[in-house]
Amino acid sequence: MAEVLLSEEEKYYLVLGVAQDIRVDGRSRLDYRSGDVEVNTVTNSHGSVRIRLAETDVIVAAKVDLGVPKTETPNQGIIKFLVDCSPTASPDFEGRGGDQLAETICRILSSTYAKSSSINLKSLCIVPKEFCYIVDVDILVLQCGGNLLDVIAMGVKACLGTCEIPRASGTRYDLGKPVPVFSKDEFQFDYLDVSKAPVIVTLPRVGRYFVVDATLEEESCSKGKLAIGVAPDGSITSVDKLGKACYQVRSIAASVQMAAKVGVDVNKVLSDRINKLKLSKLHSAKPWPPKPEEGMDVE
Repeated sequence: MAEVLLSEEEKYYLVLGVAQDIRVDGRSRLDYRSGDVEVNTVTNSHGSVRIRLAETDVIVAAKVDLGVPKTETPNQGIIKFLVDCSPTASPDFEGRGGDQLAETICRILSSTYAKSSSINLKSLCIVPKEFCYIVDVDILVLQCGGNLLDVIAMGVKACLGTCEIPRASGTRYDLGKPVPVFSKDEFQFDYLDVSKAPVIVTLPRVGRYFVVDATLEEESCSKGKLAIGVAPDGSITSVDKLGKACYQVRSIAASVQMAAKVGVDVNKVLSDRINKLKLSKLHSAKPWPPKPEEGMDVE
């Protein structure tokens, strides 16, 4: 992750503030910074969002293609992730630094969404063993201001929740093989159900205490962090350790309890935002003037 250089006095000041539950920007240990989510930021995609959390800025875009299901999961679709950590976002992303971070983020996201409890991948299957949807999720880091993994996870959930999946109206047979038939109406599409998809709560330990939504300065005071996946019902879906720090069992238990408490609130706020984004997309996509109903007289 990106870091900034701090003197020992500055680190001591940050650690002391966290111990008193008063961080440099006035937040408590459980508070997030303000953020915003925009939809339809990439025009040549089936769904895209731009999510900002303080200085952290990320674009997530999804492209839906037709493909063949995997042999081990013949009745499921596929979701792939690609992360691009731009060197302009942080000098630490130059060279192999950005590649290693991108590989770590892709691994965490792939393992999170490969679980059947996150997203029903069967809804992406059109014809078992023959045709399915392949959703390519591209993530571009424009600026890193701390807590990058959490922002990316929120952006991915919002992007998948507003991604327009083409609606297959049926199948026809060509030379004895089934071929999917798609609706000709461009306004007919389906959304993925992300109501059970988790968010990731990253908890670096600053001094003796874990903090939520750490800034770059706070991350520089920590030797490691725990990335914990939290479902909307508060259940823990994954735990990943990042960095070189070691943790006792009681510390991990405390961090999991803390992440579950925060993750439920984050999921609720994000789900409400996704529903509003979908409504705004439906209103903007509604054809005008509306087609007259059958039997209606048009002057």
